[in-house]
Amino acid sequence: MLISTNWLRDFLDFPADIDPHALAERFTCTTAEVEGVERIDVAASGLIAAQVETLTPLAGGGASPGADRPLLVGLNTGAGGTIETVTIAPNLSLGCRVIYAPPGASITARPRIDVAAVAGRQSTGMILPGEELGIAMAEQEAILLPASVPPGQRLDEFFRPDWVIEIDNKSITHRPDLWGHYGIAREMAAIFGVPLRPCPMADVASFDDPSKPALPISIEDARACPRYSGLRFENVGAEPAPPWVQLRLGHVGLRPIYGLVDLTNYIMLELGQPMHAFDGTHVDRIEVAWSKPGETFRTLDGVERTLPACGGLMIQCGGRSIAIAGIMGGLDTEVGPQTRSLLLESANFDGAAIRRCAAALGLRTDASARFEKSLDPENTVRAIRRFVTLARQMFPDMALTSRLSDCFPRPPAPVTVAVHPRHVARTVGRAVPVDEVRRILEPLEFSVREDGERLAVHVPGFRATRDVSIEADVIEEIARFVGFDTITPVMPPVTMRRFEPNGLHEFEQRTLEAFSTRSGFHEVHGYIWYDLARLQRVGIDPGECVELRHSVAGGQRLLRRRLMPGLLDAISLNRFHWAEFKLMELGSVFEPGDGADSEFRHLALISARRQKRGEDELFRDLKGDIEAWACTQMARGVRFAECAAGVRQPWEEETRIASVIIDDRAVGQVSALPLALRRGLDEHLAAWSVVWAELRLNELASLPAVTEELGRIPAYPIVEMDYSFVVPATVRFARVEAQLTSFCHPLLKRLTFVDAYEGRSVGDGLRSLTIRAYLGREERTLVDADSDAFRRAFESQLTQWGYKIRA
Repeated sequence: MLISTNWLRDFLDFPADIDPHALAERFTCTTAEVEGVERIDVAASGLIAAQVETLTPLAGGGASPGADRPLLVGLNTGAGGTIETVTIAPNLSLGCRVIYAPPGASITARPRIDVAAVAGRQSTGMILPGEELGIAMAEQEAILLPASVPPGQRLDEFFRPDWVIEIDNKSITHRPDLWGHYGIAREMAAIFGVPLRPCPMADVASFDDPSKPALPISIEDARACPRYSGLRFENVGAEPAPPWVQLRLGHVGLRPIYGLVDLTNYIMLELGQPMHAFDGTHVDRIEVAWSKPGETFRTLDGVERTLPACGGLMIQCGGRSIAIAGIMGGLDTEVGPQTRSLLLESANFDGAAIRRCAAALGLRTDASARFEKSLDPENTVRAIRRFVTLARQMFPDMALTSRLSDCFPRPPAPVTVAVHPRHVARTVGRAVPVDEVRRILEPLEFSVREDGERLAVHVPGFRATRDVSIEADVIEEIARFVGFDTITPVMPPVTMRRFEPNGLHEFEQRTLEAFSTRSGFHEVHGYIWYDLARLQRVGIDPGECVELRHSVAGGQRLLRRRLMPGLLDAISLNRFHWAEFKLMELGSVFEPGDGADSEFRHLALISARRQKRGEDELFRDLKGDIEAWACTQMARGVRFAECAAGVRQPWEEETRIASVIIDDRAVGQVSALPLALRRGLDEHLAAWSVVWAELRLNELASLPAVTEELGRIPAYPIVEMDYSFVVPATVRFARVEAQLTSFCHPLLKRLTFVDAYEGRSVGDGLRSLTIRAYLGREERTLVDADSDAFRRAFESQLTQWGYKIRA
């Protein structure tokens, strides 16, 4: 935010020798960060007002439609006759008055202005553009003057040097009173110990005539709109604003538009209270109500906007919306040079409601930036009083045709905070006497009263809107004027306690390390909410989920229950860059509950390969990665069992899915991505094999440690024997595993799975399994007779189970 020191001088007298940079440093140390200080000095000499008498387009300029076109302008400078000059200003009209630099005049950008040949014509002097007069936003535009400025009047007095201070907006988000020059002046007066002059305002009695009709105002929701004040005017002039108003607006970054609009902008920058002017011929009453579902509205910038689903607060007239409250007015009721009837709005809106609506619309304005800070409701009438004062100067023929209408359903209760001097001393580092507290707080318009051992501090209304409400807030006010730099730093007493490690966090870090360094997975991070539009395109119903109350966008309101849906996009993105890849995500999921919602930590794994016939191998490899992780991190084995019957998720393959069992607990699933879903994501993924797993980590992190005993190294060699046999392809391995586990033999140490194969040599509908047996004796080395005896017994058992042994 830009602040003009010339503007501040309307309300206080700075010390004569104060350097603007020192002023900025004092403000930074006491109130808010200053980002920079800039001097604006036009150094005007010899500038006068002139009236446009003739306008003649000249040949020349660029060939493109938007190119600047030179104009030969005949000017009346008050000295008799007409002077001709050439300009490219696009905003001139016959009869308008401009700032003219005759030959011999000078400004900073042009040390001497003379007669020159421009576009083949003699140009005597020049009409100065806004950017050369300190109004950067009015580039190439002439600065128009009101009719009260006669041709020939000297204008140099308006161009006084100015220092502009840039304040960091983020450092004053909690200070609604600092979003205008008068609030900054109040702060500066307290910093430098100088008196604050009141802002000139018309007394309400001078314009509130009870005999005039009231403006009908109704408020649907007093929480969303605590106060709405309005006033009607007729015979409003079509004059530009006075040059001093335009120059002040230009110095702080606003482009002068038109007298009436410039006046409302001026008051917003002075008092921090946004105002809006409606064309009174289209508005005869005011209704403040919430928008209807799906309602659209065309704003002043000509854009048709759909009001958000969360609801937008609207200003209406007879049920017809005429403005988005606190953000932007409507095109149908815009004021312009032809406006003669005016309805003036000065309102107060709930900061949270304005912020939500502006964010949902993607439309943030100077008005919304102030309303979302929770302004003082008393500002509405103050701003109208200031408007009347300035409007009477700018538009002397203006007439008020209504009384002051002020709808204020629920005035806020005064805020008084109890402050204990002992708490002040503990924070500041020394005792602060009551007289010093008064000296600090009263220039800020707090009042202090002794109440026994405590101080009763009354908070002014402009600081009581979610800014100062508790004792710590008042102590902060005292401390910043005592001086943060004067507080002696003292180390606080610290009570040491035993560090308690976070078991889940440590388990997660070991898990990420295991899968990344040992199994080659790359970690990705996704949002914690579902992208509903994306899920709907691939036919995924997220089901019942925890819902965000105030989501950033409507399609991102449901918190995820599984990681897999969010990882689907990662598959599509990575297939452009890799023929084979492994991805993992470790993150939070949320389960809705009756009493309270729950948060859990999940791990999702994806292995993908550009190969139609690679799914079996990928599936086995992924299970092997999980087994290796469970063995190294938990010293436990893993079983893959048939999943319980039930409704399958769209990302689960019906014929290739298993439940991950650790310590007889189902802790997740491993499956393949169905072909239909791969095609829905990306038609090219139809030629890919994709397998995945999702594991629940909370219950695994709390598993008890396994106590292992060192075994005796076998004294005699272990013999390995592989057996291949054929089973129906529909038989799950879990059933075969259970049968193998039941087989006992004195030579058998253990059985492990080696491989599975399906192909022409096995036969349709069949699968070959290879199992490895480990044999040995404690007292001697095995001989051929031992191996033959085991082979006969094992093959006999396989035959009894109905399996065919392959040669």
